[in-house]
Amino acid sequence: MESTTSAKKTSKKASKKTAVKETAAKKTAVKKTAVKKKTNTASKKAAKVTRSSKKKTNLLRLYSEMTRLMVDAVDREILKRFKIIIDTGDDDITKQNLLAILKEPDDTNPMLYEERLQPYIKHYLFMIKRKANKNRDV
Repeated sequence: MESTTSAKKTSKKASKKTAVKETAAKKTAVKKTAVKKKTNTASKKAAKVTRSSKKKTNLLRLYSEMTRLMVDAVDREILKRFKIIIDTGDDDITKQNLLAILKEPDDTNPMLYEERLQPYIKHYLFMIKRKANKNRDV
């Protein structure tokens, strides 16, 4: 009788240990999947950030120059739309084109650039002229 009782106790202990091990294994598996999901999401976000900022440095520089010249709410709205265009677009302007716009705004022809960028380049040229007129009046 004692041997069957001790055998039952031993089997209960073994089954409890097995159950504890299985539960621990399940928790570990859940944690690993959660970590993998977080890691994948973080790496995707990092890839998006680096991809967008590498390709559009020239447009972002033009955007920052326009931000510096911003005066009123109209400028703010135009810059908000320009930022959306920069973020959603795939291509950038060349460094030479950017320098031509920034250093020689009077000689810049907006029609030479993509159609989606033309209004913003025109507005930049307007902002430069407006600043020159304000400086002349003062």
